[in-house]
Amino acid sequence: MKIISERGFPQDDYEDFDDTPEENTEKTCLHPCVFRGKCVSCETVALKYVHQGMWLWHSKDEMDRIRKVESAKLLQDKKMVLVLDLDQTLVHTTEQEKYLKTPQELLQHELRDGLFRLSRPWERMMLKLRPSVHTFLKKASTMFEIYMCTTSTRSYALKATEFLDPESVYFMSSRIIAREDLLEIDEKSLDLVLKEERMVLILDDTVSVWSKHESNLIPVKKYRYFDSNHDWSVVSLSALGTDEGETTGALTTVLQQLKLIHRLFFNPKFEGGLQDRDVRDILNRLRVLQGCTLSFKHIFPADFRPENSRLWLMAEELGAKISMDNLINAVTHVVTWFATAEEFEEAKMEEIILVRPKWLRACYKALERVSEKDYLIKPKV
Repeated sequence: MKIISERGFPQDDYEDFDDTPEENTEKTCLHPCVFRGKCVSCETVALKYVHQGMWLWHSKDEMDRIRKVESAKLLQDKKMVLVLDLDQTLVHTTEQEKYLKTPQELLQHELRDGLFRLSRPWERMMLKLRPSVHTFLKKASTMFEIYMCTTSTRSYALKATEFLDPESVYFMSSRIIAREDLLEIDEKSLDLVLKEERMVLILDDTVSVWSKHESNLIPVKKYRYFDSNHDWSVVSLSALGTDEGETTGALTTVLQQLKLIHRLFFNPKFEGGLQDRDVRDILNRLRVLQGCTLSFKHIFPADFRPENSRLWLMAEELGAKISMDNLINAVTHVVTWFATAEEFEEAKMEEIILVRPKWLRACYKALERVSEKDYLIKPKV
């Protein structure tokens, strides 16, 4: 039985209130006391910080001190930070009348689970959770401290969170950054995430809003369940009578990437503290062989687990997909010491590149996909 909830928004008594400072400056001071965005001693502009639903202010130096202390605690717990966008990343909403039906009508149309009707005096909307979002949040929370950053209002974000996190396990109010908290409503920032940027990952369907932090960003495919009011060229999932798959959807796919990044970030080879780790370096490395699918042939003994080898780990760090079956069409490279005449013919037909292991090591060292021409396997004459 599909459950469709109808809940009202709280009144937004502060929605029109704006206490954003008139100017923003990199200048800071050493005075710890700040009131309404300015130092009480020298009137230096400070940074806004959301704590338990209230807006507090700290000087930049104080924010940096808190950020360092909190990052060290998180590192001890072997956790990183994950900043999630809301709309079209975790949910999709619409105000179109054709979707604002009664629950009985919606059930007759056999719409999927995760559909909710929201209403308040001046507007009504339907909200659809992205498939597997609850599983995604549950598993991601074991590896990450989770924040939400949205250009939507706080009242809307809190209401959406009721459906995303009904038990209030993942999204603490102090970790929800909404429109009221942003200095520019069309520009998101990590300033209010009190952790070191080198341990922060961002998931968002819109790249342009993170112009200052693109190196921390993993773009996510837009979730478009309802028809668009603005782009009629996009066919929505509801119009097709389908939805993303629970096991093949975008959140399930990106969760596997997060697991890999977390494992690489806490690799035992980094014996030092946070100064020896940087998620931005990991993301850069993961882009080197993005789009390549590697297969290993004639490399490992039959009784050896190849996923434990250095070559396998290097390929993963460089963002390559790995298959042990070089008959799959998706394979782009076979890493091998030699090839039989039959394997050469097969590779030629499938347009697969046969390369020596040194090519993989060269890519790893150069931090780019080097030309394969100097590492090709040649047929014996």
